[in-house]
Amino acid sequence: MKKEFKLWQSLVSCALIIAMLFCSPIEAVAQASSVSRSDLLEYGTELVLRVDEEFKFDSKAENGSIRASVDADVYSADGSKVVIKAGTPAFIEFSSEKNGAWGKPGKVCMTYATTKTTDNKRIALRLSSCKKGGSTIGGVIALSVVFFPFGMLSGFMKGSMPKIPSGSTFVASVMQDVAVE
Repeated sequence: MKKEFKLWQSLVSCALIIAMLFCSPIEAVAQASSVSRSDLLEYGTELVLRVDEEFKFDSKAENGSIRASVDADVYSADGSKVVIKAGTPAFIEFSSEKNGAWGKPGKVCMTYATTKTTDNKRIALRLSSCKKGGSTIGGVIALSVVFFPFGMLSGFMKGSMPKIPSGSTFVASVMQDVAVE
């Protein structure tokens, strides 16, 4: 009787496992099998983002976004279909470090961006770019030495924040495979 019960449990377990495999496939497996390379924007595909207008950072904003656009058409994995058109709006996210006393310059890093495909799906892009403002440390030291002890007040001089001129370009890459219809 015990052997029959164990055999029965084994058969039911096997039947349930097989039913789960056929009835509810994992979404990624289902998507990968149904998407051809002509409809796929692959992970790591690079695209160029162009800044639309000059952007000046102030020392108050720590995070924000910059308006940009895709510079050239981006094609599917096999190169047969445009999946992101040139001129598509994009947004570059930034984080900044404030400029400081004694001539310390400000710093801005852009590590993330978003844009849309031709079928209006939002996609995430990875960037790796940091810009630094101008330093005034040389002037601070010179004033401190020449006009000592009053020159020590030059320690209140701050460095500048960076600027991104209109037309600047950044290379971004797609962070995951995206099926485009």
